[in-house]
Amino acid sequence: MKLDDLRRPTIVEVVTPTCGACRAMASDLEAVAAEFDGRVDLAVVDAAAHPEVAAELGVRGTPTLIGVRDGAERFRTVGRRTRRELRELFVALAADERPGRVGHLDLLLRVGAGASLVVMGIVLGAVPVAVVGVAAVVVGAVAWWRGPR
Repeated sequence: MKLDDLRRPTIVEVVTPTCGACRAMASDLEAVAAEFDGRVDLAVVDAAAHPEVAAELGVRGTPTLIGVRDGAERFRTVGRRTRRELRELFVALAADERPGRVGHLDLLLRVGAGASLVVMGIVLGAVPVAVVGVAAVVVGAVAWWRGPR
């Protein structure tokens, strides 16, 4: 399989039969793929049966999802994804956009960690720690305001 040959929006899933995350994600991926039938194709590659294809694609772990459009790789993710995350990948590929990278929970954690550093810096009298905390809060708050990436 060559990505250059894929003209239609396609998500290539690379799996192995022994991969627990692959099996756990399979039903969600099939359900989301059915929602996007006709708009985004799903191609599944068994890396155990076709190691040469997995090597050609540069796959180092499973499950790997590769978004391809007009023969070009648009994104690549490794690891299990929730149904919501899978839907976001399909939506982004169908719309020819980059998928989000940072979710609301991640942004909330960043702001919370920054706030913790501010408090620690104030309590301990460590100005550099407080400054780093303020910077983390500002960066996290701006990213949160702009929405997930």
